[in-house]
Amino acid sequence: MNDSNPGGRTAAWMRVVAILTLAADTAPPRGGDPDLHSLALGAQIVASHALALLPAEVDGALEDVVIDVGPAATMGDLIRAADAAAPRDMAAGLPVAAAAVLAALDALVVEAEVVP
Repeated sequence: MNDSNPGGRTAAWMRVVAILTLAADTAPPRGGDPDLHSLALGAQIVASHALALLPAEVDGALEDVVIDVGPAATMGDLIRAADAAAPRDMAAGLPVAAAAVLAALDALVVEAEVVP
């Protein structure tokens, strides 16, 4: 990703990936609600697409990303937090792939609103 603001844009995408990965990891155990499993899969897919936007050298640094959400946060809360962390204020300069990730994240937020 060509980054005119490396600290801001890269850090924002790292937060999105970390939060969505945490959301995907909160899926109930096997045999749980299939809607939540679907939402978790969607979170993991969007996270993987966002990860593809990052330079390879930041991969190990993802474990160091601070996720400031409460311990009782639901999967929907985490998806909304990822949406809030997404670098939309820089949308005009984003590559097409980033715009596609934002659109997928928007769809995931809508899905999270209807899943109990």
